Amino acid sequence: MIALALVLRPKFVVADEPTTALDVLVEAQILGILADLKRNFDTALLLITHNLGIVAESCDRVAVMYAGKIAEIGDARDVFSEPAHPYTRELLASTISLSTTELHYIPGAPPDLASPPSGCRFHPRCPSAMQVCASRNPIEVPTPAGTRVSCWLHGPHTELGPDDTRPLEREELSLADEA
Repeated sequence: MIALALVLRPKFVVADEPTTALDVLVEAQILGILADLKRNFDTALLLITHNLGIVAESCDRVAVMYAGKIAEIGDARDVFSEPAHPYTRELLASTISLSTTELHYIPGAPPDLASPPSGCRFHPRCPSAMQVCASRNPIEVPTPAGTRVSCWLHGPHTELGPDDTRPLEREELSLADEA
């Protein structure tokens, strides 16, 4: 597919998980080819991946999605240096580096997309969830860093009542619930 893309000199390429299940050497070669395609043929590249390292290395802009909705979008450097959405923060905390001493995970399980939770889809797992998160979809707002985020923590505050900002009380998850 990459060879075909090079031959046809496309203006736009969608690469869905192009490095999944590849060893690091082949992964680096594929990323190099995609970078050459962008640079030499002025091709726009939409990279779909769960690998935040690849996104940080290869992308100018990033959209972080949770359960089919964009949670945060903006310049990749800004999103990674100042993550505004709790899911983005949790994802970045879950990455492994040489300084990692223990693994971080997001409690709970991803939602059933056939019957997603009401309100913000991340609210059942969100450490910052408020009452409004369980009942109303968040509204996308700009952040001071220049990104855009869909999270009630960032407003619009004119849409929130006094009870909306109370922390959401949740049940304690058992180990079986998390598995």
